[in-house]
Amino acid sequence: MDTTDKHRIKATDLEHILLESIPIPVIAVDKDFNILFINSAGCDWCKKEFEEAIGKKCFNVIEAKCCSSSNCGIKEAMDSGKKYTGHYEIPHHKETINIEITAVPLKDENGKIVGGLEYITDITSKVKMENELRTQTQTILELATPVIKIWDGILLLPLVGIVDTARAQQIIENLLNSIVENEAELAILDLTGVPVVDTAVARHIIKTVNAAKMLGAQTILTGFSPEVSQTLVTLGVDLSNITTCGSLKTGISKAFSLIGKKVVSYEG
Repeated sequence: MDTTDKHRIKATDLEHILLESIPIPVIAVDKDFNILFINSAGCDWCKKEFEEAIGKKCFNVIEAKCCSSSNCGIKEAMDSGKKYTGHYEIPHHKETINIEITAVPLKDENGKIVGGLEYITDITSKVKMENELRTQTQTILELATPVIKIWDGILLLPLVGIVDTARAQQIIENLLNSIVENEAELAILDLTGVPVVDTAVARHIIKTVNAAKMLGAQTILTGFSPEVSQTLVTLGVDLSNITTCGSLKTGISKAFSLIGKKVVSYEG
């Protein structure tokens, strides 16, 4: 290609080629929302021919509830003069899809806003995957914090693994719901499987105990190793108002004694 041919290719031609090659809908409108440009992907998405869409109001072509309303992305961009990104759930060809709209204002050489441009991305699959992941995460958290009814009025919550803020909240919710559902008087929190009990973990445990107390249930903490006990003493964590036992076996025996029952060995 010689120099003369290169000069024949205008910047606007390149922009047009670029917009046409983008595989997602791209729409440009004037300040009255009349369509100035719509690429092939946009025509396919709206199921309209170019001649049917050009010059028409964008909200009549796209036919989405978010259009021509206060939630309209391209309106937001033109009103603010800034880039706008929004997520929407809209009906589209007899199904509901999730889209992400990114809109920017169009300005003339003097910087005056004369219209807007937006492109639409179908994020339905992404949203579905995120929802599935959220559900799976919730299920894992629930499985990781099982509340077991070991006797009428007595619940056991064995903790295994790291207790962070998110999991601590799950522990509290699961325990409180189980206390209400089972009308429990006692809850045993076994920490044998918790590798590290630091100040943060201790704070979460105390919060759980206090929450259970508000529902009328006493909590027994079990599974303190000598190392954990020394760590808590060094950290100055006050557990003096909480019943503690060194092992789960001792804790269960203590729980039964508090409700007037006794664990005895039996040889048949």
